[in-house]
Amino acid sequence: MNVGLAFDRSVLSQPRFAASVRSLDVLLFPELMDGGYAALKLGEGRHTTRDAFFDDFRNLTRNLSLYCVAGSACLKDSASFYTNTSLVFAHGRVVHRYDKVHLFAPTGDTDYFTPGKTIRTFTIVGGRHKLRAGIIICYDLRFPELVRRLAIQGMQLLLVPARWPRARDDAWFTLLKSRAIENQIFVVGCNALGEEGGYSYVFDPRGKLLYSNRRAYNKVLQRCTIDLRQLEVARVLHNNLRDAVLLRSSYRR
Repeated sequence: MNVGLAFDRSVLSQPRFAASVRSLDVLLFPELMDGGYAALKLGEGRHTTRDAFFDDFRNLTRNLSLYCVAGSACLKDSASFYTNTSLVFAHGRVVHRYDKVHLFAPTGDTDYFTPGKTIRTFTIVGGRHKLRAGIIICYDLRFPELVRRLAIQGMQLLLVPARWPRARDDAWFTLLKSRAIENQIFVVGCNALGEEGGYSYVFDPRGKLLYSNRRAYNKVLQRCTIDLRQLEVARVLHNNLRDAVLLRSSYRR
């Protein structure tokens, strides 16, 4: 399966990216795609599911076998509150939504957003591929019980849009790797560029580093191929979910 990490919205519409995008099964963007926290502080970067901001994400998937994860955006619901929301587009429509559950107070999350409550997976189908995926956003990564809940639901691929500062890269790298190892899943961390972001990484179900953008930091579209057979290989000697004592009553094969 081919996973793309995109760091600029130009990837959605510029012809020079078209061939590369067509070769992908999943395309992932970072957290708060429309200007980050800097935009929120200026009263900008707020959206609804129907405004033009999402048109390019939606249109890209109309004629492609592609799941496009629109990073996240500050989203106003029908009520008068906002969430930090990741929308997944496929076949020209929204097929999954995740609202950030754990809000990071130091960056103002608690001032801008209401926390999400729904934790569920979604299915990616394309060609010979079919797997269960889940999304969490940035600070959520520090809470292993959230990822474990998704893993119990059958998640095989975790997608993590983020704005994780380079100053805390050791924690970001370690937590992505840990979530992969303990749940025996693929983990893709797509981090924003610039002052609010840092590096991006992909790990396989045994914690092997498959991708890093450290050597090509300013390249706005990058690709990583994941071998889904490694999901079974990682479980040959042990199955962490099956063997977890505290989960035996709720584990689903």
